Amino acid sequence: MLPLNGIYTSPTPFDPSTVEESSLSDFIFKTIRTNFDKLKDKEWIIDGNTGVKVYFRDVEDDSKKIASGLTRLGFKNRDVLYYVTYETAVLYLLHVGVWRLNGAVRGCYQKEAVKEYARQIIETKAKFVLVDKQTADLLTQAIKLVDWPIKLITFGELDLPGSTSVEKLLKDDCSAYPEKVEVNWKDDFVIVPNTSGSTGLPKGVMHTHFNLIYSNHILNGISEFSWTYMTPMSNYAMGCLIFAVHSIYHSCTLIHLGTFEKEKYFAYIDKYRPENVLMYPFVATWFAKSDKLDSSNLSCIKAISIAGSVLDPTTAELLAKKLPSIKIIQVYGMTEALNISCSLIGADTHGEYKDKKIITIENQGEICVSTGKLVPTVQAKVIDIATGKCLGSNKRGHVLVKTPAIMKGYLAHNPESPSSSDIDNDGWLHTGDIGFFDDLGNLYIKERVDIMFKYYMFVVSPTEIEVVLQEHPGVLQVGVVGLPHPESTSVAKAFVVRKPGRNCTEQDLCKFVADRLPNYKHLHGGVEFVDRLPESRGNKLDRVALKKYAIERM
Repeated sequence: MLPLNGIYTSPTPFDPSTVEESSLSDFIFKTIRTNFDKLKDKEWIIDGNTGVKVYFRDVEDDSKKIASGLTRLGFKNRDVLYYVTYETAVLYLLHVGVWRLNGAVRGCYQKEAVKEYARQIIETKAKFVLVDKQTADLLTQAIKLVDWPIKLITFGELDLPGSTSVEKLLKDDCSAYPEKVEVNWKDDFVIVPNTSGSTGLPKGVMHTHFNLIYSNHILNGISEFSWTYMTPMSNYAMGCLIFAVHSIYHSCTLIHLGTFEKEKYFAYIDKYRPENVLMYPFVATWFAKSDKLDSSNLSCIKAISIAGSVLDPTTAELLAKKLPSIKIIQVYGMTEALNISCSLIGADTHGEYKDKKIITIENQGEICVSTGKLVPTVQAKVIDIATGKCLGSNKRGHVLVKTPAIMKGYLAHNPESPSSSDIDNDGWLHTGDIGFFDDLGNLYIKERVDIMFKYYMFVVSPTEIEVVLQEHPGVLQVGVVGLPHPESTSVAKAFVVRKPGRNCTEQDLCKFVADRLPNYKHLHGGVEFVDRLPESRGNKLDRVALKKYAIERM
């Protein structure tokens, strides 16, 4: 809806009182039981890499075996299971087993430093760690840096003293399962996803039973969310944890790839025939420009959902042109606030989604792609970075949001006193994103506050230059950073992955940008061609690593 006192709300009403008080595990089991005849022979999660499947019919019984086995090992109410593994199917049975005991799960990147693993285990006060053959060595090193005993749980029978395999937990007779588990559904946290660590060490974000249940209720009734999903999200990311519960609530199968591998991607589509494929923008850009796109059978796909960042207009146009029958769905969320906006919200009412086109608008001389309207019960406002004053429509500023599903806080050494440093005294989460609303209440996210830089007195957005470079037919992927300069403060430099078979030069691309943008947005730092761009733990462009690489080569 249009803003009242500068505050935007969703056009879709929702009554929070309709969300029943429940533990997350009871919510999951009630949902499965209600739809059991339809779900009993249906896959809940498929590990795309290994083909391992978990069926809806087994979730309640197998998670009880796991919960009993964990209790036998000493797992107690409010304990945390820390995991570093590549498995992406049976892992979620472990999650549900932990939730039955009112415990929490926290996962991490599989190639993290040993000291960082140890820091997170200590911060989380975890006494149980789950590993597999590929991650066991690093985690056993990390455990040696922790001052208390750790119970190791393994995928597969590994030669680790005192460890217990997941396979053994799944054979438990349930006799150790506790008769009663006390749960405070609005205060006890069940997941601790990490932030991407783009501005420092990853922070653990605490979300409660209520948050995960609530986030599913507010998106009820949207048919696109009941389609079979295929996702490359990492198994420790906020998105994958949300989707695991979401797929139960919406009775849909989740095909989990765990990692994005170009050479296998189209084969996975052909094998699993997903109806909805979730892509990060850099995956969508590669996908739209891939030579395999025209020769592949994509008739199964009804929608492409974009998450993690905003799609650039060039890629959006390419997808719309090449795949006119497929919906392009933009989703905006944060680890700290879960779902914030979606291009499906209010689309039928206001007609912005005609002909399966995404919502775009021209703002400050560039085409911007919208993430749609706010999801129910979310509030947002845009403030001037310097003054903090609320801005009107089409004015760019810092986006602040408020939602009932806001994080409990960042995990501190004392979980009873979590840090909420990004939430102000009035309950507004400072997202760190620059954006604006149009006259119809659609939200547009442009970039992070902390990636912008100055060229003399002008503020430069690297994503704006990236958008222009994506229009060049020779560019497959691009990342732009601001490099320190003694006279101008910073200069823009682009790192480009060429499209195969194209031989664009540095001069070509510098001129391409110069012909389309004002002088202060030119590539005064030049262009460097690379084989690949660095990716963060969250599978996004790692701007910190890219800038470090650029500075080292100055």
